[in-house]
Amino acid sequence: MIKVLGLEKNYGKKKVLNNINVSFPDNQINFLMGKNGAGKTTFLKCVASLERYNGKIEFVDNNDILVIWDDCPFYTDNSGIDNLVIFDEKNRNKKEIEEIVSNMIGIDVLRKKVKNYSYGQKKKLALALVELLDPCYILMDEISNGLDFDTLVELKEMIEKWKGNKNIILTGHQFSFYDGLVDNVYVIKDGLVTEYLDIKSKKLKLEDIYNETMH
Repeated sequence: MIKVLGLEKNYGKKKVLNNINVSFPDNQINFLMGKNGAGKTTFLKCVASLERYNGKIEFVDNNDILVIWDDCPFYTDNSGIDNLVIFDEKNRNKKEIEEIVSNMIGIDVLRKKVKNYSYGQKKKLALALVELLDPCYILMDEISNGLDFDTLVELKEMIEKWKGNKNIILTGHQFSFYDGLVDNVYVIKDGLVTEYLDIKSKKLKLEDIYNETMH
């Protein structure tokens, strides 16, 4: 579980996050909702200790986090497999890594330089890091952007699988993709967070929550 206690974040005189107290349960898919500029990405950066903030963020087990951004940074002059070797934390060789991630991204793609990847292939390479690193916590920012239908179907299946032993926090605007996938919604507006828990059993739609809270 992730516990956020009295989280505050300012940029100069602008208060982006204001005394937020929420918890993100394990083995569930948690979704941050808000307009552009509301503070969703800033919130993720605070959780991942990529931004300074006031307050506390506590991890019940450990803080083994992987963040996947909309445009993931890779070494573009290196191949996909060389990037995975660089990011791997267990010093496995290329053959071992290929065996782990080849079901997600083909060997022929892994061996190409990342600068020759399509947008979707870069996303798949980033997702392969989840299989490789097996983090306890996954934060995904706008992960569904720019993906074709088949890749979106694969992504949804992967997230459902990962849910079984991880804590997942997502952000995004493509509600048709996230509907039926997420368990809890956290609406960020005016620096505050409103929780909508267990939305599946309550049969709540993301678009309805958005319209109710944003208009």
